[in-house]
Amino acid sequence: MRRGAVFSAGGGIGSGAGVGNLFNPMSWVRALGQPLVIVGLVVDLFPIYGVIAFGWNAVPLVMLYWMENIIAGVMTLPRIFISGATFGAGGLAMGTFLSAFFVFHYGLFCAVHGTFLMLFIAMGNGTMTEQEPIMMDVFGMFNFGMNSGLHVDWFVYAIIAFQVLVFVWEFLIKGEWKNTNPMVEMFAPYGRIIVLHFAIFAGAGALFVLGQPIVGVLALIVFRAIYGVVTNSPEAFGFETGINKALKAASGREYFEKAMRGENPNMDEDGKGPQGR
Repeated sequence: MRRGAVFSAGGGIGSGAGVGNLFNPMSWVRALGQPLVIVGLVVDLFPIYGVIAFGWNAVPLVMLYWMENIIAGVMTLPRIFISGATFGAGGLAMGTFLSAFFVFHYGLFCAVHGTFLMLFIAMGNGTMTEQEPIMMDVFGMFNFGMNSGLHVDWFVYAIIAFQVLVFVWEFLIKGEWKNTNPMVEMFAPYGRIIVLHFAIFAGAGALFVLGQPIVGVLALIVFRAIYGVVTNSPEAFGFETGINKALKAASGREYFEKAMRGENPNMDEDGKGPQGR
């Protein structure tokens, strides 16, 4: 387990065996036997209360999911920085550089996705001709999201609290920082965010076309919750995506130390690749 509702290193759903395990009750028992997965599930289902009690439509929901990705990115920064610092001055410098690169690249990715969501919202609400939607402004879109529905801030604070819990418990107390490096931490959120961005994008588009029916809004929440359980505990379902495999292969400290020395991390001491071992 790496990220809770937003801490899966892989994020994608891959093998046929894993898909079959989605219908295996024991896979769900194994996944839900992990306390952090349970907490993540509660946080993922919390927006149902917003729909029922506060009359949310699709707008605050999709904006909440977009803001969740921003929060996940922010919580990735201390992972990159701390894991780099464990390699000494060189690692600290590399961690600082990768943190800056991550802010630019991940921020651009989220800005583009947020812009498309803002266009969908403007078209769905019929406000395109009245007011130009916010575009490529992460802070402006985040502020819009915080004010897109009644008490959206409650749900944002719940996500932040869960993110901090995962970081403190998994990364600091349980010692994930000892067995990782800044390169792995920088790439870890991408598998999840790419799949989830497209899923939310498609779901939001369908909801706005259909007039934002409450059944559709609730269905998107349930889909997000199921996706969260699966990506938070991929081993319980037998998923092993390409991104998972690549991150595992690169997560060792020796791998990063070789990369810092300018050596090929995939070569052993005899200059042979993995196939020659």
